[in-house]
Amino acid sequence: MKNFFAFVLIVVVGIIASMATVRVMNAAHTDRAKTENVYDRVIRTGTLRCAYTPYSIGLMKDPNTGQLSGIYHDVIETLAANLNLKVEWGEEVGWGNQIEGLNAGRYDLICSPASLNSGRARAADFSIPLYYSPVHIWARKDDATVNADLKALDEPAIRISTLDGEQTSVFADQFFPHAKKVSLPQSSPFSDLMLQVTTGKADIVFAEPLTVQEFLKNNPGSLRQVTPNDAPLLVVPNIILLPRGQFEFKEMIDNGLREMFNSHLIDRIIDKYEKLPNSYIRETARR
Repeated sequence: MKNFFAFVLIVVVGIIASMATVRVMNAAHTDRAKTENVYDRVIRTGTLRCAYTPYSIGLMKDPNTGQLSGIYHDVIETLAANLNLKVEWGEEVGWGNQIEGLNAGRYDLICSPASLNSGRARAADFSIPLYYSPVHIWARKDDATVNADLKALDEPAIRISTLDGEQTSVFADQFFPHAKKVSLPQSSPFSDLMLQVTTGKADIVFAEPLTVQEFLKNNPGSLRQVTPNDAPLLVVPNIILLPRGQFEFKEMIDNGLREMFNSHLIDRIIDKYEKLPNSYIRETARR
């Protein structure tokens, strides 16, 4: 009987010890999750967690297979391979939700085109630019009332097609604060911005030439470029959005990109997808 009670005691003590160990391990895991920075987590797991927003040839998603491709896809995959990391392509997010997910730690970076602007600078960090996009003003082909006089466009009678939480809304506020914004939800495809102009719901839209050329394939002759080729409304740096204040992580990403620039890998990736020659201004051309 004594032996039986001794055996039971040993089992109970073992269970209690095991439970205590589990609690200690869980607590350690929780503490590490709270204190571990992005760089340390990426190195420990060997994984870059990507979120993305499909946009033109920068990041394309096949509607049937879900397969991703495009400039940013190839750049991120090559960058990760050079850093001996793997890529986890996770969330597809709307423009206005990109930074929210970064700050919440759901992913490590936005692996699709994003423009550098002061609004985003308040809440996120940026990689060095991959390339630059000239942004022009476009109007309906048959609308002769819209011209390149930017002062004349900053009037309440002018309607600008914009996307909530996206750069077009920022540009409208910066350049034409008195004009009316005709906004679409951030989940809308970018082509809907141009449709608002061609259907008469808006007067102008801001877009890169390549994006408009893609739209004109299905809507030939519907838009005309208002601003001259040599005088776009602005030139936008295309960057990778990163979590705010993660210096070591940003340095790793930037230095990896610099290596790819020095070996012309990024230029070759752009060449692969750039359907309209000289659609983008290369970073290497600005050095």
